[in-house]
Amino acid sequence: MTADGTALMSGLSGGATVAAGLVLWEFVDRLPVPAAVCWTLLAVALSLGVWAGLRRWCGGAAGWLALALAGQACSLQLLQVGWRIRLQLFYGWQELLGSYRLAFLLVLVLQGAIVLWGARKLWPRIEAAVLGLVSPLQSLGLLVLYAFAAITIAPGVARAVVSGQPAELARQVVLHASKMGLGLLIFGVGALNLLLAAAAFESGAWERLRQWWQRSDRARLPWLCALWVVLASSVLHWVALDGMPHVPDEAGYIFPAKYLATGRLYLPVPPEPEAFVCEFQLIEGAKWFGAVPAGWPAVLAAGFVAGLPWLVNPLLGGAAILLAHLFLRRLYDREVADGAGLLLAASPWLLFMSASFMPHPLTLVLSLAGLLGIERARREGSLRGAAVAGLSFGALVHVRPLEAVFLAAAAGVWWLAAGWSKLRLLAFALTAVTGLAMVGALLAYNQALTGDPLLFPITRFTDLTYYEGANRIGFGADVGNLGWTGLDALPGHGPLDVVLNTNQNLYLINFEMFGWAGGSLLLVFLLLLWRRWRADGLLWGLLLAVWAGMSCYWFSGGADFGARYWYQMIVPLAALTIRAGQVLATRLQKSGWTPAASQRVWLYVALASVLGIVNLLPWRTLDKYHHYRGIRPDIRRLEREHRFGRSLVLIRGEAWPDYASACIFNPPVPERDAPGPIYVRSLGPESRQRLHSYYAGRPVWILAGPSETGGGFVVISEPVPTTGR
Repeated sequence: MTADGTALMSGLSGGATVAAGLVLWEFVDRLPVPAAVCWTLLAVALSLGVWAGLRRWCGGAAGWLALALAGQACSLQLLQVGWRIRLQLFYGWQELLGSYRLAFLLVLVLQGAIVLWGARKLWPRIEAAVLGLVSPLQSLGLLVLYAFAAITIAPGVARAVVSGQPAELARQVVLHASKMGLGLLIFGVGALNLLLAAAAFESGAWERLRQWWQRSDRARLPWLCALWVVLASSVLHWVALDGMPHVPDEAGYIFPAKYLATGRLYLPVPPEPEAFVCEFQLIEGAKWFGAVPAGWPAVLAAGFVAGLPWLVNPLLGGAAILLAHLFLRRLYDREVADGAGLLLAASPWLLFMSASFMPHPLTLVLSLAGLLGIERARREGSLRGAAVAGLSFGALVHVRPLEAVFLAAAAGVWWLAAGWSKLRLLAFALTAVTGLAMVGALLAYNQALTGDPLLFPITRFTDLTYYEGANRIGFGADVGNLGWTGLDALPGHGPLDVVLNTNQNLYLINFEMFGWAGGSLLLVFLLLLWRRWRADGLLWGLLLAVWAGMSCYWFSGGADFGARYWYQMIVPLAALTIRAGQVLATRLQKSGWTPAASQRVWLYVALASVLGIVNLLPWRTLDKYHHYRGIRPDIRRLEREHRFGRSLVLIRGEAWPDYASACIFNPPVPERDAPGPIYVRSLGPESRQRLHSYYAGRPVWILAGPSETGGGFVVISEPVPTTGR
């Protein structure tokens, strides 16, 4: 095939794939098979275009890239995820072997066979490199770490451990071992496949890429990465998440953000409280307010004032890229900062989190600003940096208090580790004073809402909703028994729960942080086994602080938007990945590799990241986040089509997801004369009569929610007389 023919075939293949993707999205709710399966088939077709379009440019690497793309796409179909809230596990063997998913499993086996065949000539070099890089004991350690992070431990295994039934325990252990083997197979085949692609990449093309990178002016790189995050996460917000909150926490944050935007600290009690109250809301006396910490709603309120609440988190995601780059450049050098910035910009975890209404993008920005301030105060004695650090960590207390405590503690230890000769007491005192001032504001907020400065609204909410002390930090048999057995297998909180939570979060990070087919933590695990702790002490310390701090809490965070309770790890892990790549390249050179050959480490990183974006973003969009947790955007469409106007809209169905999908569109203060429609939950004739009386004169609509229709929202009654009948 000529070069022109290759380019034409590549262009036609790419255009056809994009067009097919748009058609797929248009009919996503009407497809006879799951949309994510259709995307996998499109990815396999795209792999043929990759092979045809790139083989003249990068040689034999094109075939290996095509195989890696198709293999990773098929391996994703072995995971049972979907829109329901659940841990990410493999399908059961009976379903894998007895359904169409067997074809995807066979593709994985075929990929493994091809990769092993392709590695036969390189095997002596691979074996020599491995023996020169890691000892037998370190190899065993890497296998153990990967086995632990290969798949989530199923709840049945945990229950069998504490049940004392040997037969059930043996059955569960064998089952988990088989799933662990499947996870190791996927990561192992993916890593070796990408390694072969990097090794087969045409030398001339690779050298041109290296020279372009070395000659390029990278001053604008962090800004371009930040812009990409803002644009990509904005698109994901509307395409993948429908511009809607999908987690109860998100709905809980939107409610106070809207009334804070009007300058109110709380709302008056609504006329029919049970018909209005939704997720994480409290009514105490004459006050109706959100139970969540007020820091994130206060920032989100600025978005509501501007009319662009959906843009707040994408902007925070872009700001996190800029702050991370600045901090790492001061901590290390430009190479580490640039590399980490690119990895973060390509992270499916960061992009989806920045597309949500969750508070974690704000906490990441605040922690980075605090660390940057301490770095300046530590190195230069900067009073401005000290003040920024105190304000940032103090503000973090208003968003996620536990994170503020352990991150501030880790940063403080790092500051003191510089030695007394470098410690400027005035700067240290300024950080403490500004931080305590922010804590004082938090205590005043608690006093205004709960009447007790030490009683957080969220604590009051969980005490009333579940039982007293249910959500406290610490260990014990009576901690965290909220009935979430699918996510929290064991009652109480003890050492075994710490192991389970660690496994869940470590697996999700390894799977989703960069979306690498060979696992996102491969290089970090190597750096850990090489015991390079002292040179990167702060980064390891931050990882340890996050793990230890969150281990004191009973819940892992579930599977919403990845390992969200460990989100503060993302910047240290990205930086350690780049540091590990540098160490690996140096060790390869010392073992006899040429500088150009050793630098192919970065080719592996780049190829793995690109394929991660191509595969994980569409798969997550179609398989998990489309109508995630039953939340649908139908209300927005129905309001536009039927022009509800200044009406009263009754929602029939459950509080979640039916009413939760509607109440977020309520005006900030649902008073009689409030503009636009007011959405309330239909709770029977007497409740409706009281609502009709209070909102007399508003046309009444009745909608049936998904829990009743089995699909989307449906208008079952247009405006009726306000007599209550």
